[in-house]
Amino acid sequence: MVSNTSSHKPRYAFLDLYRGIIVLLMLEGHVLREILEPVAKLGRTFQLHELFHGLTAPGFLFGAGFTFAIATQRRWEKLLTLNPAFFRRAWRPVMLMLVGYALHVPFLSIQKTLSTATTDEWKQFFAFDALQCIGLSLLAMRVWLVIVKRERVFLAGTMVFFAIAAFGAPIVWNLSFSNSVPLIVASALNGQQGSLFPIFPHAAYVFAGANIAWHFLRASERGTEETFVRQLALGGAVMIVGGFTLDTLPLQLYDQHNFWTASPNYFFMKLGLLILLLCGLWKFENLGRVQTHQSFWMPRWLTTIGVESLFVYIVHLVLLYGWVINPTTNVRFWFGLQFGWSAAILVSVLFVAFFVPLAFLWHHLKKQHPLIVQGWCWWMGIAVTYSFLVNRW
Repeated sequence: MVSNTSSHKPRYAFLDLYRGIIVLLMLEGHVLREILEPVAKLGRTFQLHELFHGLTAPGFLFGAGFTFAIATQRRWEKLLTLNPAFFRRAWRPVMLMLVGYALHVPFLSIQKTLSTATTDEWKQFFAFDALQCIGLSLLAMRVWLVIVKRERVFLAGTMVFFAIAAFGAPIVWNLSFSNSVPLIVASALNGQQGSLFPIFPHAAYVFAGANIAWHFLRASERGTEETFVRQLALGGAVMIVGGFTLDTLPLQLYDQHNFWTASPNYFFMKLGLLILLLCGLWKFENLGRVQTHQSFWMPRWLTTIGVESLFVYIVHLVLLYGWVINPTTNVRFWFGLQFGWSAAILVSVLFVAFFVPLAFLWHHLKKQHPLIVQGWCWWMGIAVTYSFLVNRW
């Protein structure tokens, strides 16, 4: 049985820095992809950019699993039964999924959606994105923990979930579920209906993050944190080299699959890169010079963006792509596919710069006026739900 951690709750700055870097890559990549002119996307520079940008969503998923482990270990005893603490924690992943689907709703009216939504709009509505994938994965681990109540069994289960999601992806992606299960389920399983981040293989990043974080925290308690991080970094390097090497072999385990979406080899290459990034940032945080001048080497603006990554993620989607309330008042509508590299980079920098004070403001309000922030969030949720249910057109 796991004992509850002490009242001292350290904040891991390297994790905030990791999330901050992922957020910056996300903001830059999403803006650049939307406003860069088509001819500029044909060059190798954009192809290289896409390889780096491809790490942002896995980075969010991996970080969500890591954060889950930290929060769960701190409240272990309170989260083993169906008590108020469990339901408070379980509500968060449910909320993530609801927000994810709300961001895809074609009209702010259930009547109009049911009567006029096209097949493509229904596919877009049910498309499984990062928020849904994170939410369902966290909820699955939360329920699994209540069922087994033992650390070893819990960790073994997460590794089984990890293996199924990662190694089952090539098989599941070749299956068509459109005629056998509801669209919402089919969209969650693979990308044949247009989902960008279905369970296979993306949930495996969440399970990997939770399992690695769990062992990292245990190593910290034993005083072997540095040894663990060194071994973890070696494992990440092996994943990268192994994934690349296995993909070049003439004998393959799977017959046909899309390398960029379902290949376990590509999955482990990306996971290895994320592990190396996290280990590098841990090492960076623990350098003497960084600890002495932390405000310079680990700037607060970057770690704050990392802490408020969910807020930044949701707001940037609305401002960049638009929503039902601003379909023609967004960056994509104004500047979509218009700029060359120089102008596109400038717009990306301005877009990122806009979110720095916004994240600071949101962070300040959460710390100083938590009841106001919670009330505003509930009011927004209730208002949107009410409008969706009541609006006739």
